[in-house]
Amino acid sequence: MGLPTSTSDHPDQWGRSLAACLGALVIGAALLFTVMIAVDPYDTGRFGWLGIDGIDDRNTHTAAASRARDPEFDSAVIGNSTAQMLNPAELSRATGLRFVQLYMTGGSPREQLAVLDFFLRNHQRIGALVFVTDPFWCSHQPIETPPGRFPFWLYDNSSLAYLGRLLSWPAIEHVSQRISIGLGWRPRNEPNGYFSYEDIWPPGVFREVNRPRDPVPAATAAGRDAFPEIALLDAAVKRLPAGVSVVLAVPPTFHSTIATPGTAAAAEREACNAALKRVVAGRPHSNFINYRIDNALTRDPANFADFIHYRPIIADKMAEGIADSIKLGEAAKIDF
Repeated sequence: MGLPTSTSDHPDQWGRSLAACLGALVIGAALLFTVMIAVDPYDTGRFGWLGIDGIDDRNTHTAAASRARDPEFDSAVIGNSTAQMLNPAELSRATGLRFVQLYMTGGSPREQLAVLDFFLRNHQRIGALVFVTDPFWCSHQPIETPPGRFPFWLYDNSSLAYLGRLLSWPAIEHVSQRISIGLGWRPRNEPNGYFSYEDIWPPGVFREVNRPRDPVPAATAAGRDAFPEIALLDAAVKRLPAGVSVVLAVPPTFHSTIATPGTAAAAEREACNAALKRVVAGRPHSNFINYRIDNALTRDPANFADFIHYRPIIADKMAEGIADSIKLGEAAKIDF
């Protein structure tokens, strides 16, 4: 006697079950994708139909997008963590402009320029731009970003590139954060981007870490004047309207890391400073300021968290010089 055949073993039944399963997955993915577009996980302004303001994102590489497109601001501070302590609220009060902080921890020159481009695309009128030009800008070789380290797709002009990244775990996490902000369950990040690292590096402690990453010296005297990252910055500045103030500030470092005058390292630094100065030379209400000098401020370890991260007392002095440069250009008196 043969065994009875279950209807569930019939090929048509298996086919219908598989089709239903695949259909549910497709519908679920479509619904999720619709939610992602409606929320706009990184608050780029490309999509987002729910009126949620801001993000709660501790990753400075992705958080900068929300701030860079915020219409409340017309001016920006751009750099890596050596720019972090410049308080945009203080610069706004001193200049009458509306500054936002767009620093990115460990941000390379090309990553900073990607954020600049995004900021420019999202603002019809720009008041001023402040670049804190750490030693990476002095490299004699192009600085390439390792694959996957920086989200260039987030700042790209292509909405398709952005859409292609929405179905991912990080994006889903950002959607959850944004929905929580919209429901009032969690606060958004500070809109102007200011975050003092004194919250994690308390005053009164100097850590002997983070020496400045000065570039490898040029192989030849002619090569000393080759700065591909500064060339990109120069091209970007030349595209700006003449009315946009541009201030380039070399951040201070603890005095023991400053090159001794007359050495090859000092000559390298002087060549880089000269290249940076040429970027803004003759531009109205613009200036180059070298804060990497040996003086009473940079000799006091109480003014630094480590070799490159300075305390508010130095940041405030820098902000004074930057604000005065926006008002008076190269005629500004820099008291540092």
